[in-house]
Amino acid sequence: MAKKKKKRSLDDYDFQDEPDVADIDPQPEVEKVSLRDFVIESKVQAFVAAYRPADEFTPGAVAFTDARLRETLKAYVCGLGDPLKLYIEDLKLAGFRMTMSIVTQEPTIFVTERY
Repeated sequence: MAKKKKKRSLDDYDFQDEPDVADIDPQPEVEKVSLRDFVIESKVQAFVAAYRPADEFTPGAVAFTDARLRETLKAYVCGLGDPLKLYIEDLKLAGFRMTMSIVTQEPTIFVTERY
């Protein structure tokens, strides 16, 4: 014959063994990583120090396509997105414009060397 289980109620429960809310350590807040964390401002500063904004028809203009910018700034796509977008925004604030190249038909930033 099967043994009957005794029904338990809340009156039978011993609450003294339960941890108090004050005993529980709060979880430390974890800093959220953003795409901006992957942008190194000194790279933008170095680029601005080395080049001046130009256009395609400026003698000695150097073309920086998105592929060349990505390689120069080491701005590779990561799980949070594309840091190149932020680099281009920072360069835009410094006066560099991305335009469509007539020759290559690619978005390009044209520059001349400062030195």
